[in-house]
Amino acid sequence: MKIPITINGEVMVLEASPSMSLLDVLRREGYISAKLGCAQGRCGACTVLLDGKAIPTCIIPFVVARDATIVTMEQFSKTKEYELIVSSFAKAGVHLCGFCNAGKVLGTYSLILTYHRPSHQVIYDMVRHFDCSCSEQDSLIQGIGYAAVAFQNYMHKRQEKENKSNRNSKNGRKGKN
Repeated sequence: MKIPITINGEVMVLEASPSMSLLDVLRREGYISAKLGCAQGRCGACTVLLDGKAIPTCIIPFVVARDATIVTMEQFSKTKEYELIVSSFAKAGVHLCGFCNAGKVLGTYSLILTYHRPSHQVIYDMVRHFDCSCSEQDSLIQGIGYAAVAFQNYMHKRQEKENKSNRNSKNGRKGKN
């Protein structure tokens, strides 16, 4: 079965049997940041962003990804958002072991996009599903809270910069890029 898909900005058509998981296909194609862990969608090792939402690829059939846009840690780790999350985790003492990073980082990103100011309960509900022993749960909850605040500050500064640029353009002056 051939499936059109976009992975890390590259549009492609991939062939796979209907029984293959999205994780199997991603690994076959060389996207090694998605790893097989628990094979039950709990540990976070296989997480990617599928149309902006963090999903465990080990339990998702490849056919579900038809016409979807996928972002893996290979691509996401090059973004400012990644930097904000990782620095927030470091501030909270969260360890990134390399195995479950995708679940923690992409899960946090997806959560913050959904709930700009996630409550402690919302964060806890996300974290309680992680089955990874490299980070203490309270530290991870705190790190996600720090990341939400960092995102708010980043977005506020970005909006101020855009507003200033727009005002300068309306006044006939060039805005700084």
